[in-house]
Amino acid sequence: MKEGNELLNKFKENLSELIRYRSISTDSSSKNDIDKTSTALASMFKKNGFKTKVLYGKTTNPYVFAEYKIGSSKKTVLIYGHYDVMPSGDENSWKSKPFELTERSGRLFGRGSVDNKGQLLIHLTAISDLIKSKKICCNVKFLVEGNEETGNIEIADLIKRNKELLSCDYVLISDGELCGNKPTIEAGFRGGGNVKITYTTAKCDVHSGLYGGAIPNPAHELSILISKFYDKNNKVAIPGFYEGADKISLEEIRNNKSLKFSLSKLNDLTGIKILKTEKGIDYFTQVGLRPMLTVSGLKSGYIGEGFNNIVPCSAEARVNFRLVSSQDPKNIISSFLKFVKKNTPSYVKYKVEVDNTFSAIKLNIKSKLVIELKSILEEVYESKAVFVFVGGSVPVVNFFRDILNVEVVSIPFGNEDCNMHGLNENFDLKLVEKALKVSKDIFSK
Repeated sequence: MKEGNELLNKFKENLSELIRYRSISTDSSSKNDIDKTSTALASMFKKNGFKTKVLYGKTTNPYVFAEYKIGSSKKTVLIYGHYDVMPSGDENSWKSKPFELTERSGRLFGRGSVDNKGQLLIHLTAISDLIKSKKICCNVKFLVEGNEETGNIEIADLIKRNKELLSCDYVLISDGELCGNKPTIEAGFRGGGNVKITYTTAKCDVHSGLYGGAIPNPAHELSILISKFYDKNNKVAIPGFYEGADKISLEEIRNNKSLKFSLSKLNDLTGIKILKTEKGIDYFTQVGLRPMLTVSGLKSGYIGEGFNNIVPCSAEARVNFRLVSSQDPKNIISSFLKFVKKNTPSYVKYKVEVDNTFSAIKLNIKSKLVIELKSILEEVYESKAVFVFVGGSVPVVNFFRDILNVEVVSIPFGNEDCNMHGLNENFDLKLVEKALKVSKDIFSK
């Protein structure tokens, strides 16, 4: 018990050090804290016996590489993580300071406590303890980046350039949430991308009293386009959108239904009152194995204090795509562009800007490695492990698999209500202790 408490305290100490840095990769004003974070992380590795190296991309924040080697005949595991975080939002709405680790009600609160500083430090803390006690069983490498939250477009090139440095037997990632707080192995990730649509109907905003009701409004026109994205059965109504999508197997359906989704629990966590799934499809299958698109942002006219009586000249929508295994993102985006062209009136000038796209991936959940790790999880959590097809995207998984030609395993540790990316992000201490035990068992057996 004393040993467990010492390890937990060391984890808190490490996390407290990293949490205080505002390593927000989406905010250029945080560059100084980004650099401080990478420096602190490299120092942390060095203090625990790792050889470290800082890698650089053309435009990205520094990557921290660390390695501890016990022998060339031993297997090598590469652990991937990221030290950048999302903005905290309104800091006054947090119950404690977001960039100061706070322990409260059996949880650790702070931005990055789960995503991903906390989960990264689970492995660093556990492995460092094994190094100290000379119980480490394999060679360990870490690759920690600072641009995961911005959708790093350079990391594939970095992996290619450092293929020998990153060579390993398998890659381990811990960057997500447990399902029902049960031991979880992620079975796959959706692919996707983003587009921005801009509608313009005039040279400038005009007086609504003089022109309103007689001229087109781009906000209205864009809303009409958006209203055509889905049909009455909640299926995407864009021709070709489902092209190439894998047929969902009975085994996958049985697995997803066994996860036992609770709408009331979702309501407690998010306030959501109803599901809009396709007919006959359960929640986990819908978000993990079916493609979708959703409007992630709308902008038009005046939204400042008070009112401005105008007919706006332009409107903008951001649309996020999530695609599934075997779909070609370029083909799906092409179908979408044709749909926009066909459904945009001739009197509307439109522009569609496409961001980077990436493919979905399914992981091998029946491999010898996964079976071994599943056994460790079930022993520590004293519960049967579950497999989850994740609706989100982790493009680096594809890059590791395809460039390094190795197996990738994703084992999340975060509590289901950790609220990563939101207010009061937190890591349940009971799950922290289990995660530390899992990591120690993986790297000492």
